[in-house]
Amino acid sequence: MRQTEWIVANREKHNIRFVAHEGDLVNNPTQTWQWENAQKAMKVLTDAGMPFSVVLGNHDSGTQHEGRTNSRVTLLNNYFQESDYRSSEAYALFEPGKMENSWHEFSTPTGKHLLLALEFGPRDEVLAWANEVVPQKPDHKVIVVTHAFLYTDNKRNDWAYDKSKNEGHGNPKWFPFEKNGDMNDAQDIWDKLITRHPHISFVLNGHVCNTGVGYLASMADSGQTVHQILANYQDNSPIPGGTVQPPRGYGGGGFMRLMQFHPDGKVVRIRTYSPWYDKYLSEPEQEFTVTV
Repeated sequence: MRQTEWIVANREKHNIRFVAHEGDLVNNPTQTWQWENAQKAMKVLTDAGMPFSVVLGNHDSGTQHEGRTNSRVTLLNNYFQESDYRSSEAYALFEPGKMENSWHEFSTPTGKHLLLALEFGPRDEVLAWANEVVPQKPDHKVIVVTHAFLYTDNKRNDWAYDKSKNEGHGNPKWFPFEKNGDMNDAQDIWDKLITRHPHISFVLNGHVCNTGVGYLASMADSGQTVHQILANYQDNSPIPGGTVQPPRGYGGGGFMRLMQFHPDGKVVRIRTYSPWYDKYLSEPEQEFTVTV
């Protein structure tokens, strides 16, 4: 609640144009009170006419406790509807009435942006849809948001590498739902979507614990540098010290990322702020600039 309230209160001061949720709206996908909490918090944005997107995380899907993700079954569409996106300048859903995958347009002083919000371990058909959408917006700078992509070692999820690591480095292919149909990890998404389009400039994700942060700049086949950024501040309080280090309390301390696009159209400043503590994090991995 404090995060979304701060966003609305500071919309003009910070010239906030769009809010991107990186998935895991809930911890347990079958507990309705958690979905009610998520709905209440995001409704602050809806009521204020603040455009936003959500994506499905592993904790948002399946019928098992706390993120085991044995299927793509989700209560997301019971609590979020297409009308929640009415403040986007333009948007579309991959499947009618289903919020798992969407695209959104928003304008800025330095040009138009397209944000693609893709499900956890997106299906082949979702990536095929995204490959149709992106070329239709050649004058837009494109940001892709999906729950799992970059790991804290600054590497993309790649099953050829991750399968030998503890819990598969958080790779979607490590989760049981992989057996229920096609799905893609970060390297697949890179090969099948990201590297093909010259105006994709960012990939954003959450999901990963440990330090909860990561950054990778890669040259795409289409010639541009793509900035891949992990930001995850969750904290599971029953576990001593929490799941993301260092522990910040109160479920992660309410930290979130601000991406500030400078007037030159090239420099983007990444900052990390908590409206709960009213504090910025100043470590190099929490505050940095990139050039588009």
